[in-house]
This record gives sequence, C-alpha cells and structure tokens, in this order.
Amino acid sequence: MTRLAFLIFLCAAGWQIGRAQPAAQFETTLYFEDAVGNRDSVVVGYDTLATNDIDTEFGEAEILSPFDSTFEVRAGTQEYAFRDKLSKKIINRGSPASGFLPPEDCYRGIRIFIYIWAKHQPVKVWWNRAVFSERRCYRASALLNHWLDELAGPIPPDEIPPEYACLAAEDSVYFDLSEEHLMNGVIFSAQRIIIEKPVQGLGLQTIYGLRFYPASTPYDYSPCYWVTSTREEEAPAPVSIFPNPTGSKIWFTLPEGVEAMHWQLFGINGAMLREQRATVASEVELSGLPAGVYQLLILGSDGKRYLGRIVKH
Repeated sequence: MTRLAFLIFLCAAGWQIGRAQPAAQFETTLYFEDAVGNRDSVVVGYDTLATNDIDTEFGEAEILSPFDSTFEVRAGTQEYAFRDKLSKKIINRGSPASGFLPPEDCYRGIRIFIYIWAKHQPVKVWWNRAVFSERRCYRASALLNHWLDELAGPIPPDEIPPEYACLAAEDSVYFDLSEEHLMNGVIFSAQRIIIEKPVQGLGLQTIYGLRFYPASTPYDYSPCYWVTSTREEEAPAPVSIFPNPTGSKIWFTLPEGVEAMHWQLFGINGAMLREQRATVASEVELSGLPAGVYQLLILGSDGKRYLGRIVKH
C-alpha cells in the first residue's frame, strides 16, 4: 500500500469510527432492579428507517452469550422471523400514527418484547414518565406481562387490570415474573410472553417477559388511554348504541340538542372502514362487514367527540 493510499485509508477509517449513530424518531430507556438491588436497562424505540431485524446503525447488537445466572434484561421484537435475536437496544421499524386525528410526529410499530431473567423476584421497572405524559403520541403506552390488548373504552381507571402499567400515569411498577407466580395467576399459558434461551450454569431455560406497547388513541385498544388523556378534546365521551350486539345496523343517540356532524367507523386494527359527513342521521349500516368488534367515533354539533363500541355477530 502506498503512503497516499494508507493516509486515505486512515482518514476513511477515522470517519467511520467517529460517525455518530442516527437518533431514532422515538426512543426511551426502561430501568430494572431485582429484589436484592441488581440493576439493568434496555432502550426501546421506533424509526421509519429501521427494520425489525438487528440494525447496527441504530446501535443494536445481538447478544449470543447466555443470560447472566442472577439477573439480566434483554429486548427483542414481536415479529416471528426475528424473535430469537435479542439486544440491549431495539429500534423497530416505525410508521406514522393513523386513525381519527392522529398525533403529529408520531411513529409507532409492532410491540417490543423485554425478557427478564431474575433469580430474586419481584422486579421493579421504572422510566421517565415525562416522555409519555408530555406527548399525546405515547400517552396511552403500556407495559404488560401478556399478549392481550383488546380493551375498548371508555374504561374507568379502577377497572383497568393490574397487569397493565400505564407509562404516562405511573413512575414505576413491580412485576413478579417467576414461573410459580405466573402459573398460579390469571394469565393463561398461551398469553404469557416467553422465550427459550440458555442461562449461565443452568442450560436452556424458559425466560418470561413483558411487552412494551406504544399507544396514543382509543383505536390502539390500550386501556391506558382512558387514564392519561386529560384534555377533553382528546378523550371522547361515551355514546349510546342500540341494538348492540347487532347483525346489520345500529342507531346511536347523542345528548339532547346535539346532532351528529360526522361519524367514522373503525376496525379493530385502527383502519377507517366507513364515514359520513354533515349528517343528522343516527343510523350506521354494517352490512358487508364481517363479524367482530368495531369503534364508532362521532363529531357532535357541540364540538365534542363521542365514542362507542359495536359488536357485530
């Protein structure tokens, strides 16, 4: 190699080494502590340029060594093709928020799993509450120890299951992820979050986990929306719907003197299916739609929004 070529090589190598990793459109740190004071942390987030595989350009690095025998936390993706790949940082592929009046600058994606091997239970988890409470995009986010999300609202705070930690409403939470606790609890085996990974000195073990669930609107089916949406324009009032369940159509009623100016019908995945503008009619036709759960969002002549859940059989 000539001297000039060597100098060019050194400059290029130095540029690569000194180049900063790109900042994700959203990322935050979750902190963990076991019952005897051992601590660990993981970073979770989303970016439209990321993938659901390990992205080294976002600082992700797959960990291939066994879990620590006492305490260790790792994160992974929900996507089946990459679920065995774990890292201390997971930035999943993000997409802009959708639905009725989605928050601006809001990027979310599939759920992120967090696996915790802890010899000493329970495990305390804490986070920066302001990251979630000060942005509508993540105000309904939750941390939970099972697969189930589909809790349509409005839901009173005292009816939210204890398995949900609402990240904008709380600063920390304790989870017992021991096999004994989970086997005797209310979470069915098919709903538990688990992975099989080696642990130092113990061989292959079943490791239980949590799910980071980013959410902002009632169409995300997070009960935390009904706890943390404090501004009236962000929290629709309930609406009466009949008959419900139904096989074909429903009628809704708004408060006396309020007319429906616009309604939208959403599916369980948040996609808008039907809408009608500038209407005084209180009828919504469901023919042609499959059986399932739907959400009806109505803009009233009083400027308020009203929300109801429809079950079609």
